[in-house]
Amino acid sequence: MRKFILLSLVFLTSFTAFSQDFSNKGKDFWVGYGYHTIMQPGNGNLQEMVLYFATDQVTNITISIASTGYTQNITTPAGNNVTTSFAIPKAGAQDARLFTEGLSSNGIHITSDKPMVAYAHIYNGNCSGATILYPTNTLGKEYYSINYKNWSNQNNANGWFYVVATDTGTTTVEITPQADQAGVVTNGGWVAGTTYTVSLTQGQIYNVMGVLTGGGPPPGNNPFKGVDLTGSKVKSINTGNGCKRIGVFSGSGRISITCNANSSSSDNYMVQAAPKTAWGKKYLTTPALGIIDATHPEGNQAVNIFRVCVADPLTVVRVNGVVTVLPLQNNFYYEIPQTNLPQMIEGDQPIMVAQYFTS
Repeated sequence: MRKFILLSLVFLTSFTAFSQDFSNKGKDFWVGYGYHTIMQPGNGNLQEMVLYFATDQVTNITISIASTGYTQNITTPAGNNVTTSFAIPKAGAQDARLFTEGLSSNGIHITSDKPMVAYAHIYNGNCSGATILYPTNTLGKEYYSINYKNWSNQNNANGWFYVVATDTGTTTVEITPQADQAGVVTNGGWVAGTTYTVSLTQGQIYNVMGVLTGGGPPPGNNPFKGVDLTGSKVKSINTGNGCKRIGVFSGSGRISITCNANSSSSDNYMVQAAPKTAWGKKYLTTPALGIIDATHPEGNQAVNIFRVCVADPLTVVRVNGVVTVLPLQNNFYYEIPQTNLPQMIEGDQPIMVAQYFTS
């Protein structure tokens, strides 16, 4: 199966550089069953969501969704191994899917008695997306969603991001979408650049889905299109109970990331965002396999695309030692065109770098 593994390399680089005690190994995690186009009525609901656990000793793991009473218990064997969970429910009273925008109580809580590494994977045939999960103790209170131009060869392929409350008590969150939200069910649509406030309790999720903007099926340069939510801000605020930790995930129901204007094959994707406190000032990247691009000036090369995200538009960004002259887009990111070369990316203030593998 092909997977978009978006941002994971640079997230780990950033955490290592910025927070020496960070580890993606832990005993407590939160995630949601993110949107996939196949969830739409009439599309068969054929996708599955499973979790993977890498352990180095006998480990007792519990997967639970408190709102539905769902529980799954796993015991991994001794030695280094990777264990796969049973599929997360996608129908009936225990349905955990996030297939509309708005409030959900279906946060998936993962706990274990020994430290482990956890991953989430949502797939349908060869349309697949996966992410590493960050332990609850590493989570923060302010995030930005990093998505991409949402073109697809399939309709209803909204871009999305969601926030999950991980602490007890009431968590108050401000959400400022970079582009308009779909709003087909709960709120009539949110407007880009406007800040909205939601209150969550532990395990609740607020799911934001970007609007669709038209288009039609290939062939030709006419893909289905939706808004790019990159730069949307999610922040936990203090309303008298202190700022609570939150988890944020970004993704797309299905997306085609290409080096030209055509919409090729597409995958869903999902990635857990790094908190702003974990952004770093220096990133080293290495070429990673994507689709071979025969039109690349240097010949048949596997190419990647990069976005350099800045919380402060005045941040000075250097690429391979040279101050970038690329345009700052949406007052939030620079996009480095397709390249098969290593990159050294630096900022005089903390930045986040996204590395996209072409499809």
